Amino acid sequence: MCAIKYEEVPLGRVNLSHRRPTNLKRFWYGAAYYPEHWDEATRARDAERMAAAGMNVVRMAEFAADLMEPRQGEYDFSLFDETSAKLGEKGVHTIMCTPTAAPARWLTRDCPEILRVNADGKTMQHGSRQHCCHASPVLRQWSRAITQKMAEHYRDNPFVIGWQTDNEFHCHFSECHCPNCQKAFVEFLRHKYENDIGKLNTAWGTAFWALTFERFEDITTPKPDLPAYENPAWRLDYCRYLAHTVATFQHEQVAILRENNPDWFVMHNGVIFSHLDNLGLLGQDIDFHGYDCYPFFLADPDERGHTQASGLNRARACGGNFIIPEMQSGPGGQKPYLQNNPEPGEMRKMALLSVAHGADSLLHFRWRTCRFGAEEYWCGILDHDNVPRRRYEEAAQQGRELAVIGSKILGTHVFVDAAVAYTDMEVNDSHNSYPLGLPAPGKVAEDCHRQLWQRGMAVGYVHPLDDLAGIKLYVIPHLAYFDPAWLQNLTRFVENGGTLVIGARTATRDVNNNVVGETLPGALQSLAGITVEEYGRQNEPVKRLLSIDLGGALVPSTLWYEILEPKGKATRLYPWRGRHLDGRCAVSLNQVDKGRVVYAGTYFDDPVFSALLPELIRLSGLQPAWPGLPPRVEAVLRTDGKKNIWFFFNHSDDTVTIPSLPRGKELTTGKNTDGTYELPRYGVAVIDAFGNQ
Repeated sequence: MCAIKYEEVPLGRVNLSHRRPTNLKRFWYGAAYYPEHWDEATRARDAERMAAAGMNVVRMAEFAADLMEPRQGEYDFSLFDETSAKLGEKGVHTIMCTPTAAPARWLTRDCPEILRVNADGKTMQHGSRQHCCHASPVLRQWSRAITQKMAEHYRDNPFVIGWQTDNEFHCHFSECHCPNCQKAFVEFLRHKYENDIGKLNTAWGTAFWALTFERFEDITTPKPDLPAYENPAWRLDYCRYLAHTVATFQHEQVAILRENNPDWFVMHNGVIFSHLDNLGLLGQDIDFHGYDCYPFFLADPDERGHTQASGLNRARACGGNFIIPEMQSGPGGQKPYLQNNPEPGEMRKMALLSVAHGADSLLHFRWRTCRFGAEEYWCGILDHDNVPRRRYEEAAQQGRELAVIGSKILGTHVFVDAAVAYTDMEVNDSHNSYPLGLPAPGKVAEDCHRQLWQRGMAVGYVHPLDDLAGIKLYVIPHLAYFDPAWLQNLTRFVENGGTLVIGARTATRDVNNNVVGETLPGALQSLAGITVEEYGRQNEPVKRLLSIDLGGALVPSTLWYEILEPKGKATRLYPWRGRHLDGRCAVSLNQVDKGRVVYAGTYFDDPVFSALLPELIRLSGLQPAWPGLPPRVEAVLRTDGKKNIWFFFNHSDDTVTIPSLPRGKELTTGKNTDGTYELPRYGVAVIDAFGNQ
């Protein structure tokens, strides 16, 4: 057993392009499979049925630690050997998983010190999942041992093509305050601050409330409300600790897997959860991300088209194209809820929407619905009685279609020319440490994304350090935490002709999560061409009404105001109306070489952003992805610069007529397209365009 050695793994963060395809040479289509949940008779026809549905892969074993190591040091992989062989005979390959999200009972019984502890001091218990601490030396030793045994056992298995590490890191519970974490947090801080307690005190501003530390050993994990609010810099470093600890946990597994078979791909399926640094070690270690896609978590069917697209775009922003290890195939149900059953055609539409937005392979969750446990109503392709019905037939239709579409889209990326800044873990954790009752940057980003999506724009999420070439409009929605290292890339984007839109409060906090000392907007002063002369929270906006004057149309500001003072070539684009702000600058415009910067001294709620958007579109020259589409029809382009694969989705409840489509071959029917086209409810058209349209 050994403690985490933070000096052996990097603390740095690097950019991964949102345009990066995966390195996959084949489109993998299949389902999450749990042979341990069924007897042999029930499993007898699974391989045959999967192959008949066009499936070529399953994912197995992420929760089977108790079968593979029923007692410490005793291993039994026979069920998965037999299963992978039977499936492989039918052309169905296997993605294996390290089973570390739910260790066997013997480990938690004999070593209870591996269990997580929440901020209230409550110890987690065996019987759920993700109840063990990633900083525990005992857990890490077991993780390395089981990963090594599995890797050695399967390294020559011709049917095992890749691996998933663990399962959905930080899905249910992302914090831990156990004794393991108290020690590991101190070591993390020692490494980060080069064993210099003075550097830590300066970074954290410990002069406030007599917080100064004399020794690293005196530092504990921060807990809220004991009795007052915790230091935000302390809190942010704790979030960084959590992220780096889970990344080092994964790092040990990845190293073992790659050593045993470098031809395997390695991925993880937890891209969207809290305190995961996908721009750091966690994302750098794997070949590509996995994103578990469940659109029915949103009850409103009218909003699911956007929320699914938004979630997929978030995943892609973390490092390019990805795979879907779990794609919703039926109603999801756990103890307090049961979602709607997808209607005929809806499951197919959701799957193809995932492919359009960057999925280079896709597995449904799950093959057969389990009859016991916490997810016995999380329904799969087959029902509890093992009878194939319409969801199976729809999965088989997808299999036939993806056999054609998959080979066409590999090597392509999703075209984006309107983007919103969203993905940085540290931005979110900084906000959550000191929110001021304001909406999180991620929530505002989703709202801005939705409005651009509703107007038919090719919109995505892109990190400020990522490749901004070709993007016309880039929106930064109130990123209070701002790393000055991002400035060079943003400046280059503007100088090359891009339109940068910055929301209020951006660049007001530094990388230590302290307020900057410069006049706001801090590092963005020169690029934006303004200073913020006054700011304020609007707590009763209807009683002290403030509005932005857009050429006579008054748009109320309801959350935050800033009085802007344009400098140099910057000009007032729109003034304030009301109270002592009347006539002062609310929105500014700064021309910088070929591009421009718009700074808005208010929050981008729906009314404000909707009112500003026509002018932002005009300034940037933005056009819809495919002009002339009916409302609630989405167009997405996947391209490699030479071939163009267009996807069109009907998100409405009625049949719609599209006036024109790209000239090409519609891949789900094999027919050529030219002129008008009808899409039924849940209809999808996938077109391999002739020429470079």
